[in-house]
Amino acid sequence: MLTTIIAKRELDRAATAGNLTPSGSGRGIVICGGGVKYFTCAWVCINRLRSLGCQLPIELWFLGPAEVDSQMRSLLQPLGVRCVDALETRRRHPARILNGWELKPYSIIHCSFREVLFLDADNVPVVDPTFLFDTPEYLQHRAIFWPDYGRLDPERSIWQLTGVNYRDEPEFETGQIVIDKGACWRALNLTMWMNEHSDFWYQHIHGDKETFHMAWRKLQLHYAIPRFEIESLESTMCQHDFEGRRIFQHRNGAKWSVDGENRVVGGFICERECLEDLAKLRQVWCTRPTLPFQYGSADIESRQIAVDLCTRHWFYRRINSDQRPMRFSLDGHVAEGSRDYEQTWNIKRSGGEPRLTIAGAEGITCELRVAEKDTWRGRWQLGDFAQVELTPISSE
Repeated sequence: MLTTIIAKRELDRAATAGNLTPSGSGRGIVICGGGVKYFTCAWVCINRLRSLGCQLPIELWFLGPAEVDSQMRSLLQPLGVRCVDALETRRRHPARILNGWELKPYSIIHCSFREVLFLDADNVPVVDPTFLFDTPEYLQHRAIFWPDYGRLDPERSIWQLTGVNYRDEPEFETGQIVIDKGACWRALNLTMWMNEHSDFWYQHIHGDKETFHMAWRKLQLHYAIPRFEIESLESTMCQHDFEGRRIFQHRNGAKWSVDGENRVVGGFICERECLEDLAKLRQVWCTRPTLPFQYGSADIESRQIAVDLCTRHWFYRRINSDQRPMRFSLDGHVAEGSRDYEQTWNIKRSGGEPRLTIAGAEGITCELRVAEKDTWRGRWQLGDFAQVELTPISSE
């Protein structure tokens, strides 16, 4: 990890790097969206784009086959989407750190397009956004960013670390970006360098968004930004074009769920159509890991396990974390103790041994096996990979 002194020196060096050969051709859309939660959001975003008449090619970037499998790829193929595994790309184009936020500049740099509209997966366009490439503002500056709610205070360390003079201007909200890679190649590479060292820079800014901001200011590049402030709906940020029309609805606090409930957001345009897209996804996505247990199609042993599971009251405990009572219902749902990451359950086989899987908004949360009589143990599949234990409280 960088120290402050080294970070300042290496940033200046990265700002003058000679890698000036942008890749790609033509115009297209890039979305990062792997895993159950973000694939679901991307599905809605992409279907809305096509329904609005957008014909631009689309690339969906993700981190490995665990995030996007073969069926998920096949579902997007009729929509003209090319799925790109960033971990495969990383073999040819190494990146020191490559997680969710870091994937954003990485996908823009290495996508097959020269001019890019980047969209967060949980962004819902209201109009066909292709026109943005032909606005006078884009043609003049070759980059469009949109404002966030906040502004960096003059006391923030990021100004001194980057050597950028303080400016009283909005932070970037990078749920949508329009960039000409040919004109902005050095700035994009500087942005990527900061994200490759996110273990240092993210201590001074929130995620990827201000790495774009600081890179553009460091290199003294101009950019276009609509003068209209965010229109706030519940858990949703609405952005505008240069004439003040709403064009994007970024549901960053109300992400779509393929199997759970979806929050009704007052004032949200095309909500009914988005819910119809989700209904279609439920019908065609047969291998999603959050599918609940199906008693009628289960084998005899799995049925016996399910009955035993559902006739008891359990204590669910993540070691050194939260714990709570839990009940399961035969329809494959968590009837008591359900939260975002514990919504459905299923029984699957691994080497002939039954495994209890519990799933939520981001796919399988934990996988447990019988460790001793009446006790299931395993680990969380997300975050801290904490040990998980399920023990009976009583029988009924």
